[in-house]
Parts: sequence; structure tokens; C-alpha cells
Amino acid sequence: MQPSGYAQYRTITTQTASPGDLLLQLYQAAIKNIGQAMTAITRNDVPVAHAHIMRAQEILVELQRTLDHEQGGDIAVRLDALYTYMRQRLVTANIEKKTEPLTEIQELLRQLLAAWQVAVQDARRPANQSTITADHRSLAQAKV
Repeated sequence: MQPSGYAQYRTITTQTASPGDLLLQLYQAAIKNIGQAMTAITRNDVPVAHAHIMRAQEILVELQRTLDHEQGGDIAVRLDALYTYMRQRLVTANIEKKTEPLTEIQELLRQLLAAWQVAVQDARRPANQSTITADHRSLAQAKV
């Protein structure tokens, strides 16, 4: 069976994306899955809610797995703890089928996404055009 045009596009986009762009895609996918889980919960569609929550958990596991604690230092430690917290809240949301934990996690992920978007964009600029500090640049270049 041939993959659809969209599936082929997604595969190519993922294979050719920079590490920063992949990071942004993971955050976007987690946010999207959490939104879909919230919609499913409000419709009382338990299997669909469960599937989207599990996908969001998988994404957080991947984000956590790829943290580089050597280069990332304190930032990696803090992100690790935050990802663990979010995963625990996802478990709660999945067990209780409540949207409140999902809303909290989605907002945290949106804030992180916005910060990473700035960091990734700044990392693409030549050093003399940088608008953020060296600390932020090292964050964007850390293997996350």
C-alpha cells in the first residue's frame, strides 16, 4: 500500500528538519493531541481521549529521552522535572477523564513552545544579529 501524499510529505519534512524544527514539531504535536483529548473527553469518547493522552505521553517521553544533561546543565534538569510533572498530570487526566489537568499541561507546553520558537529562530541568525543572550543561544543549541 502506497502512503498518501500527506504521509509522504510528513515523512520528508521530518527527515529533513533541523533538530530545532523537530523539537518544535514535537511540542506542536503534543499540544494538538492534548486538545483532541479534551474534545474527546467533553464528548465522553473515552477510547479516543485515551489514545490522544497516550500519544501526548509518548511525546513527553521522547522529549525527556533526548535531553542532553551534559550540555543542558540546569536547564536540562529543570525540563526533565517539568516533563515528569506533565506526564504525571497526563496519567491523572487519563484515569479521571478530566480536562483540567490537560488544560494546565497544554498551557505549559504552549509557553515552552513560544520560548523554543524564539530560541530556534535566534540560533539561525548570525552571531552579530542576535537579539537574545548567550544563555538562550546555548539553550537552543543544547540537544533537546
